[in-house]
Amino acid sequence: MTRGVLVGRSPAPGEVADAYDAVVIGSGAGGLTTAVCLAKQGRRVAVFEQHYTAGGYTHAYRRRGWEWDVGIHYVGQLAPREPVRVLSDYLTGGALRWAPLADPYDEYRLAGEVHRAPVGFDAYKAGLIARFPAERAGIEALFRLIARCRATLPALALGRLSGPVARRLARLLRAAAVPPEALRPAREVVAGLVRDERLRQAVLTPSVLLLADSSSRLPFFLVAVVFEHFRTGAWYPVGGSAAIARAMVEPVRAAGGEVFVRTPVERIELDGTRATGVVLADGTRVRAPVVVSAAGAHRTYRTLLPRSAAGTQTDPLHGLRDGFPFVLLFLGLDGDPEELGLPRHNVMVTDGDCDAFFDGTGGRTSGLFLSFSSAKDPTWTARYPGRSTGEILAYVDPALFASFDGSRLRDREPAYLALKAELGEELLEQLYRQLPRTRGRVAYHELGTPLTAEHFAGWPGGSLYGLAKDVAAFGDGTRPGLADRLRPRTEFDGLYLSGQDVLAGGFLGAVTGGLLAAHEALDRTGRSRLWRGALKHAIRPAGIPRGPGARAGTA
Repeated sequence: MTRGVLVGRSPAPGEVADAYDAVVIGSGAGGLTTAVCLAKQGRRVAVFEQHYTAGGYTHAYRRRGWEWDVGIHYVGQLAPREPVRVLSDYLTGGALRWAPLADPYDEYRLAGEVHRAPVGFDAYKAGLIARFPAERAGIEALFRLIARCRATLPALALGRLSGPVARRLARLLRAAAVPPEALRPAREVVAGLVRDERLRQAVLTPSVLLLADSSSRLPFFLVAVVFEHFRTGAWYPVGGSAAIARAMVEPVRAAGGEVFVRTPVERIELDGTRATGVVLADGTRVRAPVVVSAAGAHRTYRTLLPRSAAGTQTDPLHGLRDGFPFVLLFLGLDGDPEELGLPRHNVMVTDGDCDAFFDGTGGRTSGLFLSFSSAKDPTWTARYPGRSTGEILAYVDPALFASFDGSRLRDREPAYLALKAELGEELLEQLYRQLPRTRGRVAYHELGTPLTAEHFAGWPGGSLYGLAKDVAAFGDGTRPGLADRLRPRTEFDGLYLSGQDVLAGGFLGAVTGGLLAAHEALDRTGRSRLWRGALKHAIRPAGIPRGPGARAGTA
């Protein structure tokens, strides 16, 4: 039987109040970010999560004496005053701690050729130039362009907000600091800078495997975001990924709210075009002037909103692709991480063509992403001596599991179980090939599939990042992107979107979407307090001494 690393709690009979200042549907990083931001401005917030534990793709679970994370394998921009550190400290009051990973933080094995991602652009450039000296000019031009793309994501984020001031600032920032290459397909941009195909693969592979799409569809600025995100290194949450949600629950409770698990929302209630609350699966009605859906745009518009209301609006999802589904092999190993030689960095493996699978010319699975949280968390060996865990992720053809749609979690047909077993054995063999010391040490393994992800996380089709974040979604710089319709402030008064579908995927995208939703849901005073509170952590990061003696003992 599964025993989760429980965060949040199931409500006692009658415990859910009739009304709150705000309701948040879904407890992933985006939903919790919105909830905390609202709670810090004095709002009483109820977060409703269908799963038995909070956290979404940041949650962790235990089974048979091992513990796994399910989505957080590393996070960047956590040096003092960097964006994610500022948000982390603001949301948790510095209670959430992060441990730096190794340097290099990533290793790419491309058709047997090993590349490493060191900390710092100078070291990264030097390594590429040493291996591809004939491409020096192109490599230097590539990193100059990456630096020029730094304002693209902030400009797009501003453009998602309502109000003439935010829109005008977004247009000015976009015109002044977003190069035209930012929104063009990444493969096209990189091919225009470097000629060597091996170098192109070395540059594009991490973004393709991290962002789950072909470089022919990914806009170049997202490749730049990945480079910039890890420019100062990578970190892992101390105590495992469940520590993220655990630290974010407390500010919600401090304002009189709660994070309720095992409490699915059946529908969003409307009075005309205004959201007035939600109805839970058990029939309980909860009123709130602010309703935030962090359950994904697909579920929000296709399931949670009344059909009559959704049918009268222009479909905001029209033309948008679903992201690729994935399988995730959870590994339980006998032996501690050092004994088994498990790396503190991530390992990505391809046959030398990272795009083939996503372009439909490869096999049924993509290249692999190997991660060992037990080697990254400094508390692991004290908590689980003599044991290790890891995960192997691969994206799969959406058609691979399509015939099993509609089957129930504990009543899957034999063909489904056989396919799971077959894929699990293939991934195990890859593990032994890449890390030979693990052979004979895997004591337990289980495979999560797109159906597993859909059941626990609620994403249709089991996508890791919800809707695809491609060139069509963002636009080409002259025409608006299809995802411009998915703003945190929806066409329904009082209803807001949060999470990955608001802007971008991954932890950074989710918390940014959560922050944008909170900004839109607050009044002018609340917004001012929100940004002032975050700014304090940028000016004086947690852990930096204060007061007259702050310089004592320094050279």
